Amino acid sequence: MSAAVGFVVPVLYLASAVLFILGLKRLCRVRSARGGLALVGFAFLLALLGVAVETGRLNPLPALVGLAAGIVVGLAIGYGTKVELGPGLGPLLASAGGVASAALVVAAFATDETWPSASIFALDGGARGAALGLGFVAGIAALGLGVLAAVGSAARGAGQPAVVALAASTSGLASAMVGLALGNPIVATVGGLVAAAGYSLAGIVGTALGRKPLDIAFGRGRGSEEYNNVKACGVEEAAMELETARKVIVVPGYGMAVAQAQHALADVAKVLAANGAKVLYAIHPAAGLIPGHMNILLDEAKVDEAQLREWEDANRELADADVALVVGACDIVNPAAKDDRSSALFGMPIIEVEKARTVFVIKRSLRPGASGAKNPLFERPNVTLVFGDAKKVLQGIGVELKAQIKAAA
Repeated sequence: MSAAVGFVVPVLYLASAVLFILGLKRLCRVRSARGGLALVGFAFLLALLGVAVETGRLNPLPALVGLAAGIVVGLAIGYGTKVELGPGLGPLLASAGGVASAALVVAAFATDETWPSASIFALDGGARGAALGLGFVAGIAALGLGVLAAVGSAARGAGQPAVVALAASTSGLASAMVGLALGNPIVATVGGLVAAAGYSLAGIVGTALGRKPLDIAFGRGRGSEEYNNVKACGVEEAAMELETARKVIVVPGYGMAVAQAQHALADVAKVLAANGAKVLYAIHPAAGLIPGHMNILLDEAKVDEAQLREWEDANRELADADVALVVGACDIVNPAAKDDRSSALFGMPIIEVEKARTVFVIKRSLRPGASGAKNPLFERPNVTLVFGDAKKVLQGIGVELKAQIKAAA
C-alpha cells in the first residue's frame, strides 16, 4: 500500500468515527434528529470510502468507481421500494449484524485472514483468538435474542423493545470484537457505540417495566409485558405537543404526591398559560391518600382554585381538550372501570382522559395502581407514556417548553 493511501485511510476512519458519535448525539433529540441522520449518513459514506480505498490497494480508482455505482444503485432501490417491517422482521434485523459478524469469525478462523491494511491495531495470537471467539458467541446470542423478540414471550408486548435493544447491543459487541481482532477501527468504533446504546436502551425499558431485560426475554416472572402497542416518549416530544396546545387538562395522582412534583407541575402550567393555553386541573376524590389530598398539594403550589374541576366537570371539559396530562395517576383514569365487568375497579367513577386529542401519562413504570388492575388506557392509540420520576420529568418539560417558546418568539 502506498504512503498516500496509508495516510488517507486512517484519516477517513477517524473522521467517520467522530461523525458517528456526533450524529448519534444529535439523534437523541427530536429537533436535531434530521441533522443527526445526515451526519450518520455522511459518516457511513466516509467509512465506505475508507474501505474502498483500503481494499483498492495502490489504485483507488476502481474502488471509487465501484463505491459511486453502489451509492447510485442503493439510492435508486431505496427510493423506489416501500419497506414495511412486520412485528417479527424488525427484531430479526436487529440481530443481522451479529449474524454477519459470526460468519466473518468463521471465515477468519478458516483462512487466518487479516484486514487488507495489516493495521497496527490488529490483535495477534491469543488476544486475536479471544476477540474472535467472543465475537462469535455475541453474534449467536444476537440471533437468539432476535428470535425471542420476534416469536418469543416478549413478542408484540411492551417488553419487546428491551429484547430488541439487547439483540442490537450484542450485535454491536460482535462487530466491535471482529473489528478489534482484524484491526479495522471504524468497525470497532461503530460496534462499540451500538453495543453501549443498545444496552442502555434495554436498561431503560426494563426499568420502566420493573423487570430485568433478560427476564423479559425468557419470560421469567410476572410483569407488565402483557401490554401491547404501548408508546413512550421523552420530555422533548411531550413539550413539543404541549407547546401548540390551546387547552390542557392536568390529572394529578398519588405519584405526584410521592415525587413532590406539585411545584414543578405548577411551573409547567404557568408557562403554558403564558403561551396562551387554558390549563385546568381534574380532581378525583380517590386521588391520593385522603380526600382532598390533591387540593392541598396544589394549594401549596399556589394553583388558582378557579382552575380546579371535579371529575364530572372535568369529563365535560376533556371533550375538546388538546392534551390531557396525567401525573402519577393510574386507577382514577382506568377505562376498565367503565368497560370491564371483571375488573376490580368496575363501577368506580373515573376521569375520562381518553376523550382528549392527545394523552401523556407521566409514570415510573407500567406497574398497576393500588387496585392491582391492568390499565388498558396505556394501549390507546392517542396515549403516550413518559417514564420517570414525576418531578424530574416535569422539570425537563418545563425547560424544553421555555426553550421552544423562546426560539419561536
